[in-house]
Amino acid sequence: MPLMNLPSAWYLIADSCEIPNHKPLALKRLGLNLVIWRHNEKVYALEDLCPHRSAKLSLGTIKAETIECPFHGFKYSALGNCIYVPETDKDAPNLCVKAFTVCEQNAFIFIKHGQPLDLNPPWFDALTKMTCYSGFTSLWPSHVTRCIENQLDYAHLPYVHKTTIGKNIDKNMQVKFEFTNQSIKMYTNAQNSTSTSFEFKFGNIWLLNILPDKFTQFLAFVPIDEHNTKLYLRTYQNFLKIPVLKELLGLIFNQQSKIILNQDKRVVLSQRPLNSLESLNENLYPSDKGIIYFRQAWQKGIAKSDD
Repeated sequence: MPLMNLPSAWYLIADSCEIPNHKPLALKRLGLNLVIWRHNEKVYALEDLCPHRSAKLSLGTIKAETIECPFHGFKYSALGNCIYVPETDKDAPNLCVKAFTVCEQNAFIFIKHGQPLDLNPPWFDALTKMTCYSGFTSLWPSHVTRCIENQLDYAHLPYVHKTTIGKNIDKNMQVKFEFTNQSIKMYTNAQNSTSTSFEFKFGNIWLLNILPDKFTQFLAFVPIDEHNTKLYLRTYQNFLKIPVLKELLGLIFNQQSKIILNQDKRVVLSQRPLNSLESLNENLYPSDKGIIYFRQAWQKGIAKSDD
């Protein structure tokens, strides 16, 4: 399957704990089969395909910063160059594997796609002082655009979440949006910039700021391919740090978040077409202001990536 048609950006693709030391990991992300490994605290990523006979490099072995193909022992550097062919006892400059720029920060792995605006992956200032978190992942058989748009949609709360977080939501609440070329931010109270807010940052991370500096929820929408997205959810809190109680609180947060996320999932998986940019017949309303901006920015980003 070819690389997904995505805007240029840094994309969060995995949790740091998923990447083993000195062992190859096969991981499908952005529509591509990747092989990822860690050596001396640095993470490397190549396309999971040997250009010699098309075997999966992830079945091979790691030797420092190189990976050896399991089929014929060809060795490739972290830059994707073939540095050794056993039968010729030398390198093969004509054999190259696509290599990716990888960055590890905040216990997540980011991959560089195209030419992002920033040299470093995006993050949220609100999380810089938050050290305690719990989390889980959820696989959704849907396109990444649908998953992102669900978290930009506040009008669904009283309906989709009427038994949980939406039961006391005012259907006519006045919100405030702020748009930049890097983010979409919404405050639940148009008159109060310290109210509960959410913020989405391109390429694929989102934050719900419930109690500033005390309680937040983070989501990453990780594109696997055109039909599947993996959600990484973390709940950060800064008010309880006693080890046993912190872990118990994390379990409670996770359970509550799974219930709420499954309410979203049930509806999102019913949406067609899977890719929201192909939804030419949808009739958007004023409450869809964030979604309208997202679609325009996402489409514009794709067009720039194609240039």
